[in-house]
Amino acid sequence: MRTIRWIFCAALLLGAATVAAAGDKTLGVVLSGNIAYYQEVHKAFMNGLMKEGFDKRKVDTLLQMPAPDPLSWTNAVRKLVVADVNVLVTYGAPAALSAIKETKSLPIVYSAVYDPGNIGVSARNITGMSSKVPLTSLLKYAKKLVPFTRLAVVYSDLEADSVRQVEELLALESQYGFQTVKMMVKRVDEAKALSFAGKADAVLITTSAVANEALDALVKAAHTAKIPTLSQMGGAGDRGVILTLAPSAQEQGEAAARMAAKLLSGENPAAVPAEVPKLIELVLNLREAGSIGLKPAVDLMTDATRVIK
Repeated sequence: MRTIRWIFCAALLLGAATVAAAGDKTLGVVLSGNIAYYQEVHKAFMNGLMKEGFDKRKVDTLLQMPAPDPLSWTNAVRKLVVADVNVLVTYGAPAALSAIKETKSLPIVYSAVYDPGNIGVSARNITGMSSKVPLTSLLKYAKKLVPFTRLAVVYSDLEADSVRQVEELLALESQYGFQTVKMMVKRVDEAKALSFAGKADAVLITTSAVANEALDALVKAAHTAKIPTLSQMGGAGDRGVILTLAPSAQEQGEAAARMAAKLLSGENPAAVPAEVPKLIELVLNLREAGSIGLKPAVDLMTDATRVIK
């Protein structure tokens, strides 16, 4: 009966959700957008869940990957709440915040959320791992790429984590000697239409889901303007961003799996401490840097966790 029930629920409630083989419990997963980093986190999460003893025979997985807009995030969470999943897992701040608004009782695990404490990702039914890394460190390394005085920042005012990064930049302007050039977008097509020539000396692409779904276009626009790109979203270096400082996707996913396993076993989310990242990766795309005429300092290349040549 359970298998029939879940096929019925998936057909009526979940649309494009991916349903795993029937198990004893059900896990709902929401990505904040179709972003490579979240997919890597999810891959590590699923592998970690198996190591924790929750394979496909024990847990069904319902996956939602909504478009990057508030209505889609809300609807994705609502579908899983209505489907009566045992635990809800979210990647990215928008999905986590939507989950908090939609349920006060369903256990939630968040992952890849920038600065959760300052953007409202807090409730009695939620735990998870932050993805916050020091913006000051990224700026110090960026200064070794180019002595920028104008830093463009691509963000969405509909995403609290993205807004938080802009606030941090503004607070650091005098210390690091630059002016923030705010470039706000609400839709992917707006992000794809941005240009940076004559407007800035470098560009920071925030963790905004809207911005990162337009990442290829943003990198191309920066390349055309011959200015370096910076990011705090993992995986951006492989897409052409020159300097990325971000937490390990592997660590994020494995931590979420440990927490989800505890909640699936009946533990209270309030009794499972939230965590901060320990594995931070500095990725330098030397190939892209060279293509726009930049020669990174030797100590920057030495400090880099990975150099893309």
